[in-house]
Amino acid sequence: MAIHVTGSFFPLLLSFFLSAAGRTEVSPRITDADSPKVLEIDLNVVRPLCAEGVPDEVPALRAALWKLLLGYLPCDAFRWDSALEVGRAAHAEFLQELIAELTVTSEGAEGSRRRARSYSHEESDSSDPMAEAAASEGLEEVLDQIRKDTFRTRPELDFFCRGLAPSSASTNVASGESSCWWQGGRKEEGPRRNGVQPSEPEMAVTSRDPDEVDVVNPKSHYDCLARVLLLYAKLNPGVRYVQGMNELCAPLYFLFAQDPLNYEYAEADTFFCFSHLMSDMRDAFVKTLDHTEGGMMGRIDKFSDLLREKDAEVWQHLESIKVCPVYYTVRWLTLMLAQELDMPDVLRLWDALLSDRARPHPLLRYMCVAMVICVREVLLAGDFTDCMRLLQHYPPVPVDDILQVAFRLRALDLTQVGFSSSDLEAAAGGAGEAAAFAAAAAVAAANAASSRTAGSWWQWR
Repeated sequence: MAIHVTGSFFPLLLSFFLSAAGRTEVSPRITDADSPKVLEIDLNVVRPLCAEGVPDEVPALRAALWKLLLGYLPCDAFRWDSALEVGRAAHAEFLQELIAELTVTSEGAEGSRRRARSYSHEESDSSDPMAEAAASEGLEEVLDQIRKDTFRTRPELDFFCRGLAPSSASTNVASGESSCWWQGGRKEEGPRRNGVQPSEPEMAVTSRDPDEVDVVNPKSHYDCLARVLLLYAKLNPGVRYVQGMNELCAPLYFLFAQDPLNYEYAEADTFFCFSHLMSDMRDAFVKTLDHTEGGMMGRIDKFSDLLREKDAEVWQHLESIKVCPVYYTVRWLTLMLAQELDMPDVLRLWDALLSDRARPHPLLRYMCVAMVICVREVLLAGDFTDCMRLLQHYPPVPVDDILQVAFRLRALDLTQVGFSSSDLEAAAGGAGEAAAFAAAAAVAAANAASSRTAGSWWQWR
């Protein structure tokens, strides 16, 4: 029986993926008149399959699975269309409010204060105009920081500075009306679609000047990325924007913008998925929560304890030469290794991290420990400078090799089996070769790392 969901082919892709894996647990529940009413997806089946890696050749499948794993999509695939419509409509309203605030800011602080003074003589139940003006000015300050960080995002890729591809007008599934775009606070009918269609020729590369970021009328993917971050900061005043969030947001937008089925909604889908992701990661970005269990130092302490348990020799050596975990794990743990790996490896790694049932992503901690273990021989032979250079500019070890070590480390803990340094070779399934490769690549990696944003952790915090 064919599975049809109005306007969406995601269930077909998902069904194909699960069938190819030889799993039959995901199937429509047949109800009245042999008509499928519910397609309940069993996450217990999806999670381990996704953790093994989603085929790079099907970006629409990976995009759908990430939305499902992050909680943006419900488990009932027949509700996906309605959930997406509601979310995207809400995003359009959020953008309207955001652009209205930015328009107030562009009129100038003096004009806002003058208007506020005139309003102060009138009876009104509305919010304080002075407070609104101050909030708008604060939003502009956040935007200034986002502008700078946006252009530091993935400088090795030209994707984000590529212009958005124009396309023909779409139809609103919910209302049957033509799609609209919020520009300058005005609802405009028209053909503009916010995404890049994989089948279309690449658009011209735009300027990398931060002053050119336009969140009101986006022209490049950098503009869309900046607007996602700015909207999140506006709606989450307790967190706002902290440098590094751009690196967490980039893989989501990169994937969704190349989804051939939903590329025009990449910005809206990225916003909600980023919000779900930040619900697990935000404590690491709030300075007042640094020393809590979920805060930055709490996560680093858990990493250090795990490394000491899994490889006491390496842990002791790093302690003896004063290489503290805070010097190299802040980016690893806070950015989910997004800055340490090339984008294809980040996508593969996040297949596994997002598949993890537990939160906040304990597999990430095991992955970081596995990274240290895979270069243990180089670390044990090095001094402070050598170890810092290696750990802050990690060499290009295949991500699947490190993932296998991480899976093995965690599996042993889940089955309550001990692990010692004498088990390293067996646990890594070739980690010795990976370490040898890492040693050979260390010098080249250190030179190549200079092209990345590799500042010390306190510089981006």
